Amino acid sequence: MQNSWSAIKRIKRVLMLAPIVGALSFGTATAQSTYPDRPINMLVGFSAGGPTDTAARVLGEFLSQELGQPIVITNKPGAGGLVAARDLMNSQPDGYTIYLASNGIMTVAAARYEKLDYDTQQDMAAVGTVAGYPHILIVPLNSPFKSIADLVAAAKANPGTLNAAQVGNVNELTVEWIKNEAGIDVALIPYKGGAAVVSDLTSGRIDFALVAPGVAFPLLDGNKARALGATSDNSFTKKRGIPSFKAAGLGNIDFYIWNGLVAPKGTSPAIINKLSQATQKVLAMPALQKKLGVVFLDAVIGSPADFTQLIQNETASWKKVVTDANLTLLK
Repeated sequence: MQNSWSAIKRIKRVLMLAPIVGALSFGTATAQSTYPDRPINMLVGFSAGGPTDTAARVLGEFLSQELGQPIVITNKPGAGGLVAARDLMNSQPDGYTIYLASNGIMTVAAARYEKLDYDTQQDMAAVGTVAGYPHILIVPLNSPFKSIADLVAAAKANPGTLNAAQVGNVNELTVEWIKNEAGIDVALIPYKGGAAVVSDLTSGRIDFALVAPGVAFPLLDGNKARALGATSDNSFTKKRGIPSFKAAGLGNIDFYIWNGLVAPKGTSPAIINKLSQATQKVLAMPALQKKLGVVFLDAVIGSPADFTQLIQNETASWKKVVTDANLTLLK
């Protein structure tokens, strides 16, 4: 995972510095000139207000201007994004239904479940990466842990006594990765949503949690929690002096929570290329990046090939985490 995400970050840096000029080959002149000629529906697998929904609405605003057609955001929460994914797979491959997907549905589920009724490689066509952020490891403000090293030392001295919040499979596998990397034992406490995690963490009922910057930073600013590290670094974590897991001694952990656009399999290369070109162009705009930055999201620019490679590499990495942790596959 480290290599695949590092490659995407390099691509992002190059494209942010270089102007995007010219046009990609769209196959036929007809497809190029007529698409899109009506509104495009962008599916989101989560409720309004979260990071994925925010990324979709910011991207949709700029894409609609670039493509000359409205981008309609449709929230279809449920099953960690699977409800929206199924809607996508049941839609016509004509470019008028697209899906802003995330790690959970695109890579983690394939590693965590014994069998899925979809295949990201067979049932979806990658358009490109869009946005991302690192997860932040936070502890209660009165926690004795001031660093990742403190937490690891305490876990080794008292195996199985520390606990961590688990909201979904990404949280679960990240904690398992930390356990394997550090050689520690930590109990996972399952939660259905982030509000309960925040309540229990700030009151000291759980020892640590992995949360989005939009959750972590207000707690830090309100002196309700302390940050020990992040799954990767970016300008927001560096500004606050939060070390990456890699810098904190968990050397093989380096990844973002990301979003990327996909279309139904069978969508023509001409349409995929037009969507990809438009997406890459608007993601390079400072005005869009500023809007994403308000909620601590990075614009992540990547081609269909880049995104496809990221999905493949990250799926393999999560499968290794599951194997190393001896987890029973979910049914």
